[in-house]
Amino acid sequence: MSAAAASTEFVPRRSRLAELSAMAALFRLTVRQLLHGRWRIVLALLYALPCALALLLRWLPRPPRPDELEFGLVFNLVPHGLAPLTALLYAAGAISDEVEEQTLTYLLMRSIPRWAIYVVKLLATWCVATVLVSLAITAIDLSIYAGTTEFQTDILADRLPRMLAITALAQLAYCAVFGFIGLATRRSLVAGLVFIVVIEGVLTNLEFVLRTATVVFYVRTLILHWIALPASMERDIREWQMPLAEIPTASEAVQRLLLAGVIGIALGAWWFARREFRVKTPEGS
Repeated sequence: MSAAAASTEFVPRRSRLAELSAMAALFRLTVRQLLHGRWRIVLALLYALPCALALLLRWLPRPPRPDELEFGLVFNLVPHGLAPLTALLYAAGAISDEVEEQTLTYLLMRSIPRWAIYVVKLLATWCVATVLVSLAITAIDLSIYAGTTEFQTDILADRLPRMLAITALAQLAYCAVFGFIGLATRRSLVAGLVFIVVIEGVLTNLEFVLRTATVVFYVRTLILHWIALPASMERDIREWQMPLAEIPTASEAVQRLLLAGVIGIALGAWWFARREFRVKTPEGS
């Protein structure tokens, strides 16, 4: 038997149990890093602004109707701003932060396939981003409807749970997009902000076929299908220019958001598995 054959014969194989255990440990580590990361204070302040605005407007001598506040802050501000920004701040740095902090080498030494490292980190990012945005939506609804009869009968029992489900689907697509952008460019925050402003902010409001390529379009589609909106919102809803007869069904919207998330994460994992990273060393090499 040759030396080469002997050397390959006794190479220990990674067991599936060891890989799963390492993936679970990486998932927990990533969640802990995100919850204690540099962006948590920035996001807390951003989440507090719409809550403070809602409370301030409610104290006016002639306050706006609660459904007007909900439409502007929950159905527009969150999908257009808070949700994608949260995903951008976390997902874009899923790998680049590891490179910058010189910890990527330790991840690659774990008993986990390279593609699985990316998938686990993106799934952890999705979970954290979804929980944070869900807490923000809950706080905004509480600021708008606290003390009203609608809070328990309509919001807690119906509209809020449905909006949180829509948010989870949207965050999966956003994390996939921004995770891929984080691999593609070092200026991921700039590229991500351009995506949020131009694609999700401008394109989705144009009555044009290309808006079906935006996440917000499917968020609005699911809001129209899943949430029993009050009649007082009809005028505001018409601004979206999305007649029910002309938009996808709820199941089609869910499928497209899931497909965008799965394809985006799969492409990012494929790229990460084949890409070489320049990892910094203490000597600066």
